[in-house]
Amino acid sequence: MRRAALLIIALLSGACTREPEERTYQLTGQILVVKPDTKELLVKHEDIPGFMPAMTMPYTVKDAALIKDRAAGDLITATLVVGGVGAYLSAITKTGSAPLPEDARTTIPAAAGVQILKAGDALPDTPLTDQDGRSISLQDFRGSALAVSFIYTRCPLPQFCPLIDRRFSEVQNHAVDDPVLRGRLKLLSISFDPAFDQPAVLRVHARKLGANPTVWLFATADEAAVDRLAATFGINVIREKDGTITHNLRTAVINPAGRIVSILDNNTWTAPDLVTALKNALTAPR
Repeated sequence: MRRAALLIIALLSGACTREPEERTYQLTGQILVVKPDTKELLVKHEDIPGFMPAMTMPYTVKDAALIKDRAAGDLITATLVVGGVGAYLSAITKTGSAPLPEDARTTIPAAAGVQILKAGDALPDTPLTDQDGRSISLQDFRGSALAVSFIYTRCPLPQFCPLIDRRFSEVQNHAVDDPVLRGRLKLLSISFDPAFDQPAVLRVHARKLGANPTVWLFATADEAAVDRLAATFGINVIREKDGTITHNLRTAVINPAGRIVSILDNNTWTAPDLVTALKNALTAPR
């Protein structure tokens, strides 16, 4: 498992710095959830040799017709196509069907009893540990326009955490020459994989991305705390028994007074979108 994780990190570190050609991998697994409206499947799959270990992950398709007749319980083989900023399934073939495992995921629930933050809400004062092992809090970022997102360094699909990393890198680079944001911008990436993403790992990850620690920090917290914090931002975190993590994506923009201004959902936003949202945060009512 550790060897596979190191291989994934090596693949993704290259994906963050250049646009590799599309690669294809053969996937064998079972469909747990079908979402025709978003052209998405939740698939529990076996090891994908040369790419990732067995796990449960959401995958999209480009052609909705590929999943028109698919159903939960279907056993499938498919081609996983991985590019620089996206991955999708193609050539899906049903090979049979089977009852869903007892531990099958059929929804992606948020942490129980957590109220999701909305525009105007103040940030929670959750203790975090940054890449240098220092204790920090979301309150420490007051006075700056702040973007907060949740990632983990072992995330194996380019359109998830590596894409968020890349967008943050683009925003950081843009801010250097932007008189509105320069010196007034903070970026925070919070890992929900504290068992692996210890400060030393986050520090190496930040260095690979060229993160300027005066602008862009990485942090985490213990598992229970980070799961509840992520849930307040609308992030659903599912921890599988094999250590893999299934999650969605949301990026929050906070004004200098420490209040939510807007939330960018999923991964369809661009660096210019986030730049605009951060500038709006600097002028939003406090």
